Amino acid sequence: MKKLADFFTNKYVIGFGVGVAAAVIGCRAYKSKTVRNAAAKVLAHWMKLRDDAKFAVTKIKEEAEDLYAEAKTQENEAK
Repeated sequence: MKKLADFFTNKYVIGFGVGVAAAVIGCRAYKSKTVRNAAAKVLAHWMKLRDDAKFAVTKIKEEAEDLYAEAKTQENEAK
C-alpha cells in the first residue's frame, strides 16, 4: 500500500494528471461558443495593441532620424 501511495504522490505522476485534466478542459472549452468568442475578442485586442505599438515605434524612429539630420546640418554649418 505504501508503494501505491508513493506512486500517486510522485511529482511526475501528478504532472501527468494535471496535463490530462488540462487537455480535457481545453478540449471542452474549445468547443464552447462563449469561450471561442472571448478568445477572439482578446486576440483582436492584443493585435490592436501590437499595431499601436508598431506605429508608436515608427513615429519615434522618424522623429529621432529628423533630430539627427537637423543636428548634422547644424554641425556642418558651425564648421
